[in-house]
Order: sequence, then C-alpha cells, then structure tokens
Amino acid sequence: MNTTELEHLHAELAAAPPGPAMRLGVDGNTPDDVALRWERWSELADHEQWLRRQAREAGEPADPGIFGLDAVGYAYGDLDRIENGGVLIYQMEDHLSTGHGEMSPEILERVVGDAIADARNPGRTVRVPGREEAAQWWSEGRDDYQTRRESGNGPLELVEADEAVVLLRKRIVDALVHGQTMAEEPTRRAEAERYIKREIAMAGEHVELATRKYRAAAKDFRETRERETTPESLRELFEANERVASSRAAALTAYSVALQQAAQRTTPFMACLRRSLGERFPHEYREVLATKAGKLTEQSSVEAALRLTPRDPMHWYPERDGMIKQIHRYLDAAQERDRLDWDEMVDRRHLPRTPTLRGQALAMACYDVISREQKELSDRWRKLSSVERSIVDDRGVNSARAHDYAAGIGIPAMPALTLADQAREPSEGLSLQRWMIEKSADPQSMYGVEPPTVEFEQTSTFEMWK
Repeated sequence: MNTTELEHLHAELAAAPPGPAMRLGVDGNTPDDVALRWERWSELADHEQWLRRQAREAGEPADPGIFGLDAVGYAYGDLDRIENGGVLIYQMEDHLSTGHGEMSPEILERVVGDAIADARNPGRTVRVPGREEAAQWWSEGRDDYQTRRESGNGPLELVEADEAVVLLRKRIVDALVHGQTMAEEPTRRAEAERYIKREIAMAGEHVELATRKYRAAAKDFRETRERETTPESLRELFEANERVASSRAAALTAYSVALQQAAQRTTPFMACLRRSLGERFPHEYREVLATKAGKLTEQSSVEAALRLTPRDPMHWYPERDGMIKQIHRYLDAAQERDRLDWDEMVDRRHLPRTPTLRGQALAMACYDVISREQKELSDRWRKLSSVERSIVDDRGVNSARAHDYAAGIGIPAMPALTLADQAREPSEGLSLQRWMIEKSADPQSMYGVEPPTVEFEQTSTFEMWK
C-alpha cells in the first residue's frame, strides 16, 4: 500500500467496531487471507508506532489505534488463533471507557469473546459497536453480561449455539472451496489435503462450543419447565425447546467423531483423488470408482464427512433429518475401507502397491480394471526416476510432487495427461502415454540433431586455374 492508502485504512479500522477491526479489512480466513492479513498487520503496526512516536514527541496523548492489532500480530494474522486474554481485556476496558478494574475480568472476557466471534464471522450482526457508540452501549448493556449470561439463560444459550453452528458452516464451506481450488494444481494436491484436514481439525472448536451451549440451553429449559411458577401454557414450549437443544447437542457429539475421522491421514480427499486418477486413466476412472473399493473411497471421503455438517439452524432438526444414522454409515464405510485396504495388502503382496496401508484396495481396483498393456506401461513408468519422468512434464502434471501424491493414495504409476490430452480417444491417449515413457527412458532422443548438409559447387581444375 502507498502512504495515502495506509493512512486511510488505519483511520477506517481505528473507528471500526472491534470485530471488523481485527479482520484488518480481510473477511475470510483461508491461507491466502491469513497471508494478506499478516502483510497488512506489518504495515499497520509500523504506521501505528510512527503515529505514537509523533504524538509522544509533540507531547500529546496517542490515539487508541486499531482494536486488537497486537492480538492479531500474536496470531500471525490467523483469526482462529486469536486468544481471549489480558491484552484484549485491557484494550476492551479502554474501548468501553470503563476505569481499570471497574468491571471483573470474567465479564469483560465475555465481551471480548463476542468481539472475537464478530471478527471470525463477517456475516454476523456486530455485537460490540465502534468507539463512538461503545460507552453508551455498555452503560445500557452491561447488566445483560453480568446477570443474564451468568445465569445461563436458556434462550440466550440457544441463540449463541445457533450462531456457533452458522460460523461452523461458513468455515467448512470456505475451507472446502479453497481446498478444491488448490487441488486443481497437480503440484499442490498434498498441500491441499493437509490444508483441508487442518481446517477440519480446527473446526472442532466450534463444534465443542455449540455442543456445550446446546446442553446448557436444554438444561435451563428443563429446569424452567419444572418450576412451579412456570405457567402451564408455557411448559409445552419449554419442553419442545429442550428437545430441540438436546437433539442438536447429541447430533454435534456424533458429528465431532465424523470430523475426527475426516482429519485422519488415511481419509481420501476426492477433489485431489479424482483429478489424479483422471489424469492417468481418463477413460477408466469411472469404472474404477464404481468398484467396491471406489465406492468405499467416496463414501468415507473428506467430502462425505463435510456433507454431514449441520444445516442452517433455522431448518435443522437432527431427529427428522436422520443425521446421526448418516454419521454412523459414514463411520462404518471408513472402517470397512480400512479393513479392505488391509485385506488387499495381505492377500496380493506380489503386485506393486502403495508405500503404506492407505489406498491398497483402490490400487488393486485400478489393476483389475486397466488393460494388460496399461499394466506394462505402468510398470515401466514406475521404474523411471523422477528426473527422467520430469523430461515430459507439462504444467506440473508429471512433476515429482504430483507423482508421489498419486502413488501414495493408491493410483498406479502412469504418465499423466493434461486436460486437453484427456479428451483424446482411448487409443490416442494410450499412444501418447507410451511415447512419453519412451522419451523419458531415452532422453537423448529428445536432443538428437540431424547432421548438417553441406552444399558445395563442384568445379574442374581447368575452371579453377582459368
């Protein structure tokens, strides 16, 4: 950013509510967003230090600056790593214009927690306002944080649990979209799988929070319904709310197990697997995925787990949707896939297989589907070194990274074709793959040069001495 843009952004963020301020003008939290936020933080932090030095030299009080800027720095620009601690609590005291120690840290932690939730979810209605409205808002709303929240009011807990589910859905969708985009590049597929599984593991925090809130809400609804002072006309409503909160807590508990399975090293990421398989066997990959191993791979994939993510709370009723049964089917498929991998590894040791247990069954399914000629070409390609294979690399599809990833997930070694070459007829595609192997096996042929043809004019001795 140039100086004018930096000054404008700093002034805008300094006046913003705490949540948007901590986003530093970047709404998402993908790796690219985190990198951009970290870059902005570096420039904004330097600019803020300069402003404070200028104020100090002039003998004037420094402006408060951007809320949470230090905390964003400690988190290296990653919103999910921002911690609710002393740094933000002290800054929140200043933001709300309360005296130091006037309000207990426990209550301020709740306000800071809301500000962090605002930062992580751009679609959420801002809970904590900007500096101009903060003091008035706090004078009117402090009792809400001190009494209603400490009492664990059922309706409020239910609302907060629903908000956590909305945030969970957004995080899962954002991570899946970004992971699928990364998977389009052959050299980044291992990175894409690591990224999506890291995001899944971190999403467990949102699941845990929502589960805890739903359980608290169910307990409060039950206790309120059982009170003698509760009107009979409201008991049925409290019972219904208790049932909804309890069912959602139970569904989230089961969902957390599915997420743990999805984050496992052996769980396939179909966005990468389909592309890697289609590049090597463009006319056979559908038949491979139609086998028992292929079906189990899809049914136990990362995407299958993420499809179990709770619906929008406005329309989410786990008992009616059969969510827990679907989760059990997913876990059963993952267990059966692992068992099939083990059986194939034990029974068919004479065939080339994956470096580890992962992908054994899928590899055997590929060998069952492809032709004898493809098996022979696969064996020749597998024996070549990465340097030899790179001779025919085109846009990274035959890079060492792409080859190692495909081999590790159960796809037999084979020259990979670009998207344009995949559209060729089967015989043409296979001929191209054979040519790629021959060129890699005999790299000198690529640099062969025809001997030069020398043209000269024949003359007689008489003509030369004439």
